[in-house]
Amino acid sequence: VCIGRFPDQRFADTREEAEEIIQEFVGKKIDAYFGCAKFGEADDRTHDNAKYFRALWMDIDCGPTKGVPNFKGKIDGYLDQHIGLAEFKKFCKTIGLPQPILVNSGNGIHAYWLLEETLTRTEWEPLAKRLKQLCKEHGLIVDDKVFEASRVLRPMHSFNFKDPTNPKAVEIWNENSARIPAEQMRQLLGAPVPKVIEDKPDFVPASMSPMMEALMANKVKKFKNIMLKGENGCAQLNYCFANQAEIDEPLWMSALSIPAFCTDGDKAAHKMSDQHPEYDPAEVDNKLKNIRKRGGPHHCTTFEERNPGGCDGCPHKGQITSPIVLGIEIEAAEEADNEVTVETEAGETKYQIPEYPFPFFRGKRGGVYVRAGEDEEAEPKLVYEHDLYVVKRMKDKELGELALFRLHLPHDGMKEFAVTTAAISSKDELRKQLAQQGVMAHHKQYDNLATYVVTSVKNLQYTKKAETMRTQFGWVENDSKFIMGDKEITKDGTFYSPPSSTTEFFAEKVHVKGDMDKWKEVFNLYAMKGMEPHAFGALTAFGSPLMKFTGLKGAIINVIYEYAGSGKSTILRMCNSVYGMPYELMSIEKDTLNAKMQQLGVMNNLPNTIDEITNMLPKDFSDMAYGISHGRGKNRVMSQVNALRVNNTSWQNMTLCSANASFYEKLTALKNSPDGESVRLLEYKIEPNDLIGVAKGKEMFDHQLNSNYGHAGESYITWLVNNLEEAIDLVLKVQARLDKEVQFTARERFWSATAACNIAGGLIARHLGLHDFDMPAVYEWLKGMLGEMRHDVKPPQSTPILTLGEFLTGYAHNTLVVNGEVDARSNLSAMPLQEPKFELLVRYEPDTQHVYVAAKQFKEFCVKHQVNYKSLLKQLGDLEVFTEACNKRMSKGMKIVSPPMRTLKFDASKSEFLRIDVILGIGED
Repeated sequence: VCIGRFPDQRFADTREEAEEIIQEFVGKKIDAYFGCAKFGEADDRTHDNAKYFRALWMDIDCGPTKGVPNFKGKIDGYLDQHIGLAEFKKFCKTIGLPQPILVNSGNGIHAYWLLEETLTRTEWEPLAKRLKQLCKEHGLIVDDKVFEASRVLRPMHSFNFKDPTNPKAVEIWNENSARIPAEQMRQLLGAPVPKVIEDKPDFVPASMSPMMEALMANKVKKFKNIMLKGENGCAQLNYCFANQAEIDEPLWMSALSIPAFCTDGDKAAHKMSDQHPEYDPAEVDNKLKNIRKRGGPHHCTTFEERNPGGCDGCPHKGQITSPIVLGIEIEAAEEADNEVTVETEAGETKYQIPEYPFPFFRGKRGGVYVRAGEDEEAEPKLVYEHDLYVVKRMKDKELGELALFRLHLPHDGMKEFAVTTAAISSKDELRKQLAQQGVMAHHKQYDNLATYVVTSVKNLQYTKKAETMRTQFGWVENDSKFIMGDKEITKDGTFYSPPSSTTEFFAEKVHVKGDMDKWKEVFNLYAMKGMEPHAFGALTAFGSPLMKFTGLKGAIINVIYEYAGSGKSTILRMCNSVYGMPYELMSIEKDTLNAKMQQLGVMNNLPNTIDEITNMLPKDFSDMAYGISHGRGKNRVMSQVNALRVNNTSWQNMTLCSANASFYEKLTALKNSPDGESVRLLEYKIEPNDLIGVAKGKEMFDHQLNSNYGHAGESYITWLVNNLEEAIDLVLKVQARLDKEVQFTARERFWSATAACNIAGGLIARHLGLHDFDMPAVYEWLKGMLGEMRHDVKPPQSTPILTLGEFLTGYAHNTLVVNGEVDARSNLSAMPLQEPKFELLVRYEPDTQHVYVAAKQFKEFCVKHQVNYKSLLKQLGDLEVFTEACNKRMSKGMKIVSPPMRTLKFDASKSEFLRIDVILGIGED
């Protein structure tokens, strides 16, 4: 008997076992059900496995929602049990049915008519179908589905837990257990006499499910397998073969019905007939033709009817339905069968399925099977009905070793996924991981599946070295391959590259969606005249993979405009759309600097984009600019250990940013000479225009681009992998031309390399038909922009005198102006010409032209503006402006008296540029 239903379904052999399971469910407050039929094989509550029946049953639903029409206008039951019971009794009286056992199911009513005989499904189904038909004819509202052979209902001594707060007992209303002869019940119902179809093989359903059809395709029937079993084979067939000269025609026809459906049947049928005195080969062939036309192999019951007692002593008696099942053999795949074709968005892709490790093998039409040990006669067991196999072993720096699987599903195509060996070693965890990928298996089936997986991984440990999973996108293995998302692009083709724990988050965003032509339609909006600044920014997608070959680690392109609406962010999205999701691949200003650098390391050679960096502090931008050009992440000390963390973060690419303000200007507020950052930053202004209307821009950029992207990346990278030397040569030629025409020096090498990569990448992409930009126009615009930028961002002109002047100007309100000499007539110090408004940090004596500066504050000023303190004093000393460091009572001449402090003494008379009186506003400029 079957107790429960999916997902917790169990089989019991005795009532005692069943009662224990029921009470276990009740204790856990779980709804319990029992199968009304007796099933054949355990763990298989299906229609075909429902073998024997001793009752007819019915289910009447009752409840407040059952007696009113549902959304389809159908009434599913009665408002309460009182009404349902009254209608049921009226029905029984009309039909003349005897009193059944009635059960209160908690809400509804179950009825059981017990039968004297045990019926087969063929005998029982006409009765059940007729009872269902009568209910419909007489208007009794019942659950139509309950008349199925494999139906489950609530058992007595259980509870209905549909309302957990108010569970209802399932109770018997009457104890009537009188059994009714099946023939009497048939006459009462007016059911037809069941037809016995002797030639229909019950092991092959008339209408199989797609899964069963696929599994049956791997099975072949060989008559030799039946006969080679000898005494362990079919007793009836052994008798027919040994006595073929004497047996009558009906029994001979049954004997021929078995080889008729075997692959070696024609020859075998003649062997079963050639000892008869009237043997005629043509007649045998004609008989085989008719048998195949009529149906299928005969059942064991047919053999027994035609040769009573012939099944006595047969080891398979009661275990099989037809002798042909003894000849079933799982046909193993041969090498030619293991090449399968899978439909993908890019077209058809062929995969070579490897040979499975012994004792497992692939069926000729797919699936995984295992040979049944040393018993050669035992049929192999199905492990999994679809193609599932381990491709290779991988190593992840964070997760350890993993196994890469391929799964082929009939409608979903092929998918690849990785499972850690740690999960594989745990049966429960492996089951969970496989289920998440769509690999479903029955409880008993799963043991073999787990063994198959472990055996496959162990087999690979003997045959193949584990590959290291990629932690970055971009060039690998001496620039012979390129990792892009979950793809490894090589000269031999594009292959799956399982994302590591580091790249997984970004790999999900690097993929193809929609249509290539629709993406190109959006991208080509930048091909219009006047859109050259936008086009150059978008070409960073093609320039970034080439940056590595300029010898530089990285550079920044920053597109600026002070107001919204110029399309700055859209340029970044267009760039990203070459490889994947336009918006999701962008960093934003609020991301931490460490997060930005982590993404930079994952993208590696692919373009990196950061939107709206306007609010980034100048110091953070300076750190980022240097970090990008250094090409690696910061080294860090391990916590609680005196050692460095392993730094795997590196890159050689371009970072494309957008902002509302110039970072050239912000950097000058941070330090006197921000030349190091400035030459790493290629910054230009995007002026708004009306070339693309608002409505069209919204439709194309906000909708069409977000639904169509990622197509151009693989085509472009594939060309680079196969033509890298040509691409590098083009970059160098473009760079040489730019250097000559713009008159770049070594100082502007970052600008030169960045511009050359974008132009070269754009030319290649244009050649591949990925866009229609007017590259000569973009180049001419670029030259003009670079010339202006070279003029605006000049080398630092700061001098030691200017630096000192900036300090004095900044602390003008902290300055005391007073003559230093004592009045010879009065022998008194002079009165101050100007007193400080804040803390006294500067003393200027007009009569001596000496300036005293607080040493501590001057040093802090130098550090803040990233000026070398000692070097500056040396330079001022060489100019005879700085004379000495000394202790000086800075407040002399004021009413207050303060102790001396450490100062720096300067002689303002030694430099015509150090006009201290003008700086302090006490002289004329």
